[in-house]
Amino acid sequence: MKIASCAVAMLFLYPIYSNGQVQNNGNLRMHAGSSVGLFGDFKNSGTFADNLGTLQVAGSNAQTFSGTSPIHANNFNIDKAGNSLQLNNVLQIAGVLTFTRGLILSDHGDIASEFVDFLDGATYAGASDTSHVNGVVRKSGNDVFVFPTGDNSILRTIGISAPSVITDHFTAYYTENNPNGLYSGTSLDLSLDHVSACEYWMLNRTSGTSDVEVTLSWASNSCGVDNLCDLAVAQWDGDKWISAGNGGVTGTVESGTLVSGTGCFVPVSVTDFSPFTLGSISRVNPLPITLISFEAKVCGNRVCLLWQTASEINNDFFTVGRSADVSIWHDFENIDGAGNSNTILSYSTVDDFPFSGLSYYRLKQTDFDGEFEYSPVVSVYLENPNDRSLNIYPNPSIDNITVKGVPPDVDYVKIYNLLSQEVSFFVEIIRSDESNLKLGISLLEPGLYRLVVNDKHGSFIKL
Repeated sequence: MKIASCAVAMLFLYPIYSNGQVQNNGNLRMHAGSSVGLFGDFKNSGTFADNLGTLQVAGSNAQTFSGTSPIHANNFNIDKAGNSLQLNNVLQIAGVLTFTRGLILSDHGDIASEFVDFLDGATYAGASDTSHVNGVVRKSGNDVFVFPTGDNSILRTIGISAPSVITDHFTAYYTENNPNGLYSGTSLDLSLDHVSACEYWMLNRTSGTSDVEVTLSWASNSCGVDNLCDLAVAQWDGDKWISAGNGGVTGTVESGTLVSGTGCFVPVSVTDFSPFTLGSISRVNPLPITLISFEAKVCGNRVCLLWQTASEINNDFFTVGRSADVSIWHDFENIDGAGNSNTILSYSTVDDFPFSGLSYYRLKQTDFDGEFEYSPVVSVYLENPNDRSLNIYPNPSIDNITVKGVPPDVDYVKIYNLLSQEVSFFVEIIRSDESNLKLGISLLEPGLYRLVVNDKHGSFIKL
């Protein structure tokens, strides 16, 4: 259905449903008590304002709101069993936005022209992880307001106290990303010990001069909250993270809210607006270790492993693991962590006995309390592996193995376990003939071992 009008105002008085695209180039208005259900796109390049009815999007197909003029709704209901509503325009809400099912999407990069605008007195109901604004929200007027912001399947709100002037407005969005890439987690004022490496909000005062209290939320994706009164609202001032304090908390360590202020009970307004995230004034509230990079690269016949952290909280040690198939992992070295740090730290180690061909590496980071997490997996390929490979049989074996093609003038034979510890003294070395070497391995514990003979190496399994 395509609707266009140049001089005649069209009033929606009764329920109307459209399965196709609706395009307005004229003057449309919804009467009180009317209802319009849209199952397709809506493009408004005319006048669609001062509406008094209910506008609804539904169905399971993707929908887009676009055009050159804002789309004004008194009451609005999103009830989509599948897909989402994409905003390429401004959607104004004068009454109630009801989140029944589905997401409203908008682009953070078009924050000035694509957003949901709650007008003075407007509100919403039913926001959840599965139905919220995955994008930009604006609130106009002098109401206390909690922005129904989220990122994909996560609702993570930010709130403000009532602005002092009805013409003021604030604009916000949430992103579940480490802010460190844009706003350094190592640049902190003295009142903060560390800030979150998991998420942040943008909250800007886009019109007016009102100062407001700012309320952040946390949930299971916030990477660790364990001391509520040591939390702080952290704000980026252009150069560093500063504390907007803690004026009171609600909820538990699993989920809750935190308002700017002092003493864990006195809310205080903030005067500048910028990115916000959760911070902590002490070493509690993990929020957590920030791994900047982890890489593996070939260094001759070895694999060099390098990683950097931007911050560490209660970090006891790293464990380096290798795998040939990303299924079975073998830990071969522990590296002490820094405990607590807010500066960039670099770590490195070398795998002297890597697997031939393609292999994989990961880090396991363990806290002082035993909690741990894994890094992303990285891979490396050791070229020409057969040039240095030993022919070992039978493999696996219980008692003895034979190494083929070993010259009689061999300089050394060494055996290492998966922790890179030499265990050669448990192995009996017997020269069977001029080209083969026989090893008695009955005293070894069951497991995987690395065998080095001169400049060649291989692996075997002791049963």
